Amino acid sequence: MSILTGITLITAVCLLTACQSSINTKPIKTAQIDYNRAESFLPQNLATLVKNTKLSPNWIDDGNTFWFKHENLNGHQYIFVDPQNNLQKPLFDHEKLALSLRQSGLKDAQKEKLKLTALDVNFPQISFKHDKSNWQCNIDTYICESSTVKDVAVEPGTSSDGRWQLTVEDYNLVLKDLKNNTNTKLTHDGSEGHPYGLMHPNPAYDLADNKPYKPMQIYANWSADSRYVMTYRLDRRHTGKYSLVRSSHQRGKRPETTQFYYPSAAQDTLPTAALVLVDTLSKTATHLQAPPVMQTYFGAAVWGWWQDNGKFVYHNRFRGNRQYFMREVNPKTSTVRVLVEEKNDKYIDPWVQQYWELPEINAFVWSSQRNGFQHLYLYDLSNGNFKNAITTGDMTVRVIRGIDTEKRQLYFEASGKELNRDPYYRHLYRVNLDGSDLTLLTPEAAEHDTRVSPDYKYFVDTYSTATSAPISVLRSTKDGSIIRTVQRADTSALLATGWQPPKPFSVLAGDGKTSLYGLMYLPSNFDPSKKYPVIDDIYTGPHNFFTPKSYVTYYSQANALAELGFVVIKMDGRGTSKRGRAFHEYSFKNLSGGSDDHVAAIKQLGQRHKYLDLDRVGIFGFSAGGYDTAHAMFKYPEFFKVGVSASGNHDFRVDKAGWNEIWMGYPETPHWEAQSNLNWAKHLQGKLLLAHGELDTNVHPAATLQLADALMKANKDFDLMIYPNMGHVLDKNPYFVRKRWDYFVQHLLGVEPPKSYSIGD
Repeated sequence: MSILTGITLITAVCLLTACQSSINTKPIKTAQIDYNRAESFLPQNLATLVKNTKLSPNWIDDGNTFWFKHENLNGHQYIFVDPQNNLQKPLFDHEKLALSLRQSGLKDAQKEKLKLTALDVNFPQISFKHDKSNWQCNIDTYICESSTVKDVAVEPGTSSDGRWQLTVEDYNLVLKDLKNNTNTKLTHDGSEGHPYGLMHPNPAYDLADNKPYKPMQIYANWSADSRYVMTYRLDRRHTGKYSLVRSSHQRGKRPETTQFYYPSAAQDTLPTAALVLVDTLSKTATHLQAPPVMQTYFGAAVWGWWQDNGKFVYHNRFRGNRQYFMREVNPKTSTVRVLVEEKNDKYIDPWVQQYWELPEINAFVWSSQRNGFQHLYLYDLSNGNFKNAITTGDMTVRVIRGIDTEKRQLYFEASGKELNRDPYYRHLYRVNLDGSDLTLLTPEAAEHDTRVSPDYKYFVDTYSTATSAPISVLRSTKDGSIIRTVQRADTSALLATGWQPPKPFSVLAGDGKTSLYGLMYLPSNFDPSKKYPVIDDIYTGPHNFFTPKSYVTYYSQANALAELGFVVIKMDGRGTSKRGRAFHEYSFKNLSGGSDDHVAAIKQLGQRHKYLDLDRVGIFGFSAGGYDTAHAMFKYPEFFKVGVSASGNHDFRVDKAGWNEIWMGYPETPHWEAQSNLNWAKHLQGKLLLAHGELDTNVHPAATLQLADALMKANKDFDLMIYPNMGHVLDKNPYFVRKRWDYFVQHLLGVEPPKSYSIGD
């Protein structure tokens, strides 16, 4: 008997289901109605029904007045707010401005649909762009003038003053004097494997536009005075390439291949970059004496920027991710020094390292998890000496919102400090730079998104929860007191569809003591007397957490899936981020453990809610969640009956170095092999659908095809979808979304899906 017997290969043209089990069908008409309702609950359809969920203040000059764009039934208005006088009004007379613009030639100008891009306010003048024109309007006289914008193409590598351009020719650096039209070749030893200045751009952008891949992009980071430019020399001589094949296109029947450098995890050698400083005054390129920077993904090898003091700072980590440095380049002396170093025997998380320069007080702020939580620390800028901790305690600093150097006060958002509430909720705090006088400025038990005014007197706070719609208020930085409510979200059209927010829940992790938090998405026609199959929407990537904390839960695919007759679970277990190091480190060398807490949570929810049918549990996920999905099906075959795994990194050694080596460690240990889904494939019992885009540059489709090979060798029945011309994200493909629905409806719900339903028709 052929090993292919019973295995289904599914393309984006057809889906043949292998080994169908007997099902209890109901009339197709009912399923068709369910699908229609589910489609109306897709993220792109629900999002258009909600207005004013965000408020982005556009601060005027360096004070505290601001304007923002407010949506209404007919379009939008531009609103002006003066905090000091507690004043809120239209920024201008919309009808008068629209009339003036029409009279000046802008025929489509309407008072509540004005398209004022790049709007700048300098009372009484406002300026903006429209199509290929610049407009200036006086909002006292409502006299408007326009001028044509000339599209001046700025070549890559050009200095801010337009005088110089750094290019790469034959893998060597060439400095072009655009004023005098002269060229100076700065280096002579570049080669394809050892080039100067080149980046490794992600091919996804060219492939999405159906264009040939153009890898010759230059890294040229210019100083503000246009004298210096930072670049590097790559060593990619031992870095492998990946290939992708475009099977279907309009240029004939021959498949097209794209090759690109890809630093995959656990390989012997990653590309590295040796820093090179170019001086336009001396027309020289100097190799700086500093450890090379390793490149672990696409883009530039160096992550850095020029500071106001004329020096260049950049992040640098070593293989294994147990050391992390912030380094500073002095261009005048061509020297490099270490500003701060972090060490950890497991890993340093690069996603949380923040640096904020304070030259006014000769200091800088640095973030670290060295004491078990993400905190902020103050250092001396001149010598790099540690001064003091700014924040302490059981909380996670999430982002710095502003630093008032005159008062030596810092504004930051953090989570986890306030007791008896969701530990992921962000709050704004103020603290002195010496660590004293920590003050909570947003007391509501909600997710807060704040913006502090340039003069540090006021801030705008938009807050919501998964069940309460956003409110935007203006507050004082003195004590957080509310000055006025600026805007409330309009959710009336959303609620009119029958949509209801998901139900928040808290359960205990598999250890029986750690609280976990999640959401249950119920169908809009939910009946508690019925039994509903459960679907776990899983993603356990350690770089973040993934359960929404604000009202924007309508952006989830879970809403539509629930409408088909399921209860969908979204939660974050141990090993995800923003809960402190002890919580985070559960995933270290243990990425396969991500589904453990999900099983424990669903079982607890099943005990609380009799409408959850734990004999019918499914699971789906994307990318790292695709790995989670397949692994959960293999690890808990009696629990998870149906799974849909998209774009999964089923063996970490096929995937990118930058993500996998942080959490799995380096060099490679037996953990890598033991946690590969390829070695678990033999345990499959339920119905599993694998899906991948043939042009995925993030996780190569080989990851899924290698798993398919392992499943075939184990003689397991499964389904496979390979999507022509698709990249990493499949959720935007209506065919995939519908096929995922079909898979759960048929195999978990036990209903025959409607034939040839097409989303969007």
